[in-house]
Amino acid sequence: MSALPRGITQIYWKNKTKDKEKQVKFRVRVNKKVNGAQVKVDQLCDNLEQARDLLATYQSNIGRQTLNKIDLEQNEKIKRIGELLTSPTLSFYISQYVAKNIPEIVDNDLKKRNRASKVSFFKTIENTAIPDRHNDIVKPLLLAGGLLAQMAQNTIANAGKKRLGEFKPEQITYIEINDYINARLSTTAKSRYGTSLGRNVSKISVSRELSFIKKLFDNLRHQESKFKGIPNPVTEYDKDLLKNRDMKSDYRLSDTDKEILFNALDIYPNIEMKQICLLSYYCGFRRSEIVLLTWDQVHLNENYVQLYQTKSGRPRKVIITKQAREILENIQKRENDPRLFTYTLYGFSGSYDKFNERIGLKEKGFHFHFFRREAISNLVFNIGQATGMDGANFSILISELLGIESVRHLEKNHLSDLPTGSLNSQIDIMKSVGHNNKQTTKRYSPIKLPTK
Repeated sequence: MSALPRGITQIYWKNKTKDKEKQVKFRVRVNKKVNGAQVKVDQLCDNLEQARDLLATYQSNIGRQTLNKIDLEQNEKIKRIGELLTSPTLSFYISQYVAKNIPEIVDNDLKKRNRASKVSFFKTIENTAIPDRHNDIVKPLLLAGGLLAQMAQNTIANAGKKRLGEFKPEQITYIEINDYINARLSTTAKSRYGTSLGRNVSKISVSRELSFIKKLFDNLRHQESKFKGIPNPVTEYDKDLLKNRDMKSDYRLSDTDKEILFNALDIYPNIEMKQICLLSYYCGFRRSEIVLLTWDQVHLNENYVQLYQTKSGRPRKVIITKQAREILENIQKRENDPRLFTYTLYGFSGSYDKFNERIGLKEKGFHFHFFRREAISNLVFNIGQATGMDGANFSILISELLGIESVRHLEKNHLSDLPTGSLNSQIDIMKSVGHNNKQTTKRYSPIKLPTK
């Protein structure tokens, strides 16, 4: 046999079987530097022809490029793993935050619903794609400024995007938050069932999402010292992007819509639907407060309902109106069941949404929370009309009539504390419906002016 090419070695050995058959293989070995690093190839071939082909492949330009690519990919992979371990992405910190601050709930429907809502916010935050200003091509151009930075902006606009969760926390600045806002405002809004709402995500929804991002970054500085000096990116975003986000809807139930609603409730197969809706209409209960109500919370003799699980997390008393008392007195108690209603929170939400859509009020913008708005508006207006009290006691009503935005600037006198079992002032109303300030209550109180 002629001399073997350099890099190929013939190998002999005998099997350990009884006949001790002789075996021959050809070993291809390449040991060379690629980009300054040593790369080794050690592979056995069944015959010399295969060995020659393999060696020729590695010695060709394509072979060298393949070795180079393999080496670079391995180094890049090792580098990425190292960076991930030392500097995780935002998704890692979101998972940590959720596990620590939003734990799993087992036996409480309201807390389960609240948790699901918070987790959903974080999933949206994590999965929203924004331009990547930190890739190797764009970043140097942005840092250079001037015309190069403008070229980089065009590159960003045409380049692929990256989920916010894939960014490292230290990479997220107010610029990324601005990109996030723009991305969300251009996203189609969907219902909890995944159907399109026929509009884009609202500014108020994006504002809520930003509050979760802010909480997350506030928490980071208490988890790792390296985040202590990093400013919270949410505090410096472009406020004009969410300007006028708190636009108040002037919608009130017209007499026609009210007739449609109440007639439909009268014939609804499950009487609990009517009872829940009317109690919210007369007393301003939130859905999560009324659906899960228990009899030990209802104090008819003292004329109030005691709520423990509220949106603010603080217990409050709700004054029982005359109409609400009649409804409560006619609800039949069930043996060994402490609750007033059999609906689950999710079950009622689904049933009400279908009911609201069927009677045509959904397309007009009415939803369950508007019962609360109706209750607050009716209380403010009716009490003011009935008592003829000093206007200082009803600054919400006056500010609404005069179109004054700031209730705080209008009011000059301190209002008295809530008298037990009464609704004689706007402070009484605020405490009953669970609001902490007059500005919040004002948003629920568009005045329904009489028509000719």
